[in-house]
Amino acid sequence: MVDKNGNVVYPNDRKKYPTEEVDRENFYLDEDVKQMIRDLNNIQFKQDDYSKVYNCVHCGLCETEMERIQLKEVFLKQGFTLEGLKEMRECFETFRSPYPTNKMRIKRPQGIPETSDTLYFMGCLSTIRIPLYTEHSLQYLLKLGIDFTILETEICCGWPWFASGSMKEFETCKKENIEIFKNFKKVICLCPACYFLFNKFYKPEMDSETEFEFVVDYLEPSKTNKAGKVELQHLCQLINRGREDVSEFVENILRKSGYEIENVPHWCCGGGLGYMHRTDIIDAIAKKRMDDFNRDDVDYATTYCVSCWWILNRFSKQCKIKPKAKDIFELLL
Repeated sequence: MVDKNGNVVYPNDRKKYPTEEVDRENFYLDEDVKQMIRDLNNIQFKQDDYSKVYNCVHCGLCETEMERIQLKEVFLKQGFTLEGLKEMRECFETFRSPYPTNKMRIKRPQGIPETSDTLYFMGCLSTIRIPLYTEHSLQYLLKLGIDFTILETEICCGWPWFASGSMKEFETCKKENIEIFKNFKKVICLCPACYFLFNKFYKPEMDSETEFEFVVDYLEPSKTNKAGKVELQHLCQLINRGREDVSEFVENILRKSGYEIENVPHWCCGGGLGYMHRTDIIDAIAKKRMDDFNRDDVDYATTYCVSCWWILNRFSKQCKIKPKAKDIFELLL
């Protein structure tokens, strides 16, 4: 929710930092993190520190997100581990994906050209775990007449590795993707984590003038009049990384299409990390967020983030909330 001045409104009945709200005992305050970074060379973790070091869903709201990743990197370098990391690394060696496959599950719509100066980069989660969401986005871009192509096989952007503190894999993703991206003038990102990494960490190392854009910047009001009350899960990964403008932009697109926007104070859905590591805190945050959306007088709950959609689609059914979960592209098609 944004107010009339475009400012994000947070709920006043809970803590702004979602992992502090659901697991205060294992939450590092910003000052704790800053002190640890100042003494980084002398830190000696224990395996039991996993619950604290990885008590983060990377919503980007705190002042120390990058420092928290540094702590994870040190934790791993000291020989400690976390559940699922070994299997993720094995998948990466074979598929360049955190999943045990790199086969896209999407049905490629007709009309996508084989070549273009613009690449649509969808991401691992999008093409493997939420194919229908991704198909809707492809259909939407085609309906608008956007010229783009897609890859037969994508290499992970590196977010699961970066957010885990596992930098060797992240550097591999970056190196291999840069070789692909330099052949395009523009890369449109479906995932905000990809968009963030490409702009912040890839682009400074690229010789080409490739531009990285986010798919939501292409949204337009529907040509056919729509109706219904809509609740929005806005994107922490944009709001907290310099793209506060997107929240108001998306709300206006839906209003101009005929929808009524219902005010829901902004709070993380729990999906910023994906679904790995401390899944117990992800579950707890997601269930709290579903309580915010559970209203009898609302028709739809929606979002424009792949990770948020995975959470919303899964937990709206699990928690049996009243509004129907529909992705932003489906609402506008």
